[in-house]
Amino acid sequence: MIVSMSMDDELLARFDDALKTKGYSTRSEAMRDLVRTFISDCDWEGEEGDSIAVITLLYGKEVKKPELMRIQHRYREISTMLHTHIDPINCLEVYVIKASSDRIKELLKEFRGLQGVKVVKFVKSACEV
Repeated sequence: MIVSMSMDDELLARFDDALKTKGYSTRSEAMRDLVRTFISDCDWEGEEGDSIAVITLLYGKEVKKPELMRIQHRYREISTMLHTHIDPINCLEVYVIKASSDRIKELLKEFRGLQGVKVVKFVKSACEV
């Protein structure tokens, strides 16, 4: 099956550079890998009990700070948060959270839904409670 998509020239050029760096021979091969990773992230089902996740959030300064702070304060399970300025336009935040997998998924969904958020990444692991 053939699937087409559109993206701006700058993003496509960066994608082409990245797939060469990672050793992909075609855009299709890289896209299939990205789609598999995306599906895996969506299907992620946590184990019984709590998990620990490290979440990185890259966003532009146009993000509405009150909305971001509301989310941060609503998730009391966040034990650590680091904020740094990447450049004049972008900020990076790193969160450590210990919570149920469902609660972590809720937080990820809220971060991804914020206008101006460019990248949300996470690493999770089960933990003994």
